Amino acid sequence: MQFRRSAICPVRFFTARAIATRAVTASVLMLVALLTGMSAGASPCHAADRSLTSRLFGERAPEGASAWDKAMTSSLRLVAARTGSTPLPGETAIAAGVEITLAPGWKTYWRNPGDSGIAPVFDFSRSRNVAAVEVAYPMPQRFELPGDISFGYEDRVVFPLSVTLADPSRPVTLTADVVYGACEELCIPVEASAELDLPARSGGATEFAGLIARWQAMVPADHEARVEAADIVTRDGQDWLHLRVSASAPLAAPVLIAEPMPGDDGGMGTLYLGPLDMTYEGDAAEFMLPAKPLRDAQGLAQTGGSFRVTLADLGPMPDGAMKPVWAQQFELHLPPRDGSGSH
Repeated sequence: MQFRRSAICPVRFFTARAIATRAVTASVLMLVALLTGMSAGASPCHAADRSLTSRLFGERAPEGASAWDKAMTSSLRLVAARTGSTPLPGETAIAAGVEITLAPGWKTYWRNPGDSGIAPVFDFSRSRNVAAVEVAYPMPQRFELPGDISFGYEDRVVFPLSVTLADPSRPVTLTADVVYGACEELCIPVEASAELDLPARSGGATEFAGLIARWQAMVPADHEARVEAADIVTRDGQDWLHLRVSASAPLAAPVLIAEPMPGDDGGMGTLYLGPLDMTYEGDAAEFMLPAKPLRDAQGLAQTGGSFRVTLADLGPMPDGAMKPVWAQQFELHLPPRDGSGSH
């Protein structure tokens, strides 16, 4: 199994606003640690945002779910789609999920948190009879503030899991140790743990099967969308990433996230993509993102670049919230552009 757990809270701060709040975050964590009586040797991230009440007074969990691990502004648990650990005929893994709920006004983050925030880190190495766990990341919301662009989730998120068993004939204990961020004006790192036992049977569907399926539908997959054009445009000395896309049906509320990919071709660490401009009509949309070089790097027109682009269309859910109806991901590789004139 390939699992990773960070012993250090993986906080990423890039903007002046986020840097200013970092000292405030540290002060808050120290104060909460004192109030909760953090034991010697305990992780400050863990102690600062873990409610002792949830450890001392457990709640009875419904079938197919672990108990909630409750923090000050968020809670986490494991859920499963079925009541047993035996995969159905034709399947090689069982479906589960890590569910996080958040207090009003708070959010948590995607695998790429953007300019500031805390990407989640999942560790399943304490599980029993588990060969591998694959974590899927539903399409996030795009949050834009002056000087700060981040990607994440408000209110609730379920990260779908595909759990491959070591021995399908035996019961399973799925254990998740997770570091994630609960963020409002400042970000609080949270360490949470959840454990879910599944007996050795195929069982029936749990009350969480539909919930997991809904969030799985928001994970990028092939939905017959296409990138019709991708190029580099220069206007008044500013390089822009220009994209034109089409979908298989009329777009209601398209959203796009473009990530520079690592490498020596304008990759992560040398290029910043700013707030996007968007127009759309029918099944077509056009996006423009300013591409700003970092640390004296050359501009995008001179270097070219590789990008991971995630496109989605939003629609109203039963609770009235706008969520992705579908999402699709593309990889783009743009060569350097000859000349310096506008296109």
